[in-house]
Amino acid sequence: MTLRFLGKDTIDGGSPTLFDDGDRYVLQGWIVADPTVLSWFGLADHETVAEVPKELMTFLPEGVTVPTGSPLVLDRGETYVFQGPLITDPMVLAQLDLPDHETVIEIPKTVLEVTGDLEPRGADV
Repeated sequence: MTLRFLGKDTIDGGSPTLFDDGDRYVLQGWIVADPTVLSWFGLADHETVAEVPKELMTFLPEGVTVPTGSPLVLDRGETYVFQGPLITDPMVLAQLDLPDHETVIEIPKTVLEVTGDLEPRGADV
């Protein structure tokens, strides 16, 4: 599957990036090791969390927003922490530049709110 690049927000040497693969969003973000943050989520064995700057989510298609109060998203002020399945598909991972301090998760499109007509942004990777 080909990822469609939506946007990137480079901060402090990190490279959180947002992609769309048609059925889901693919979110590359910082690994979270803080036990207090991790305890907020009920993680299944195949899941993890990724932290990204809120600014990255401005690359979502028009009309798609991050829902407030979702059990899958923690608002940390300047950042969001998203819970989702860890992506291990070699075809997806081969399309990414994934540093050791970052991880990549799936965000089902149903997790985010649609508030209007959708208009795609971005280009193929």
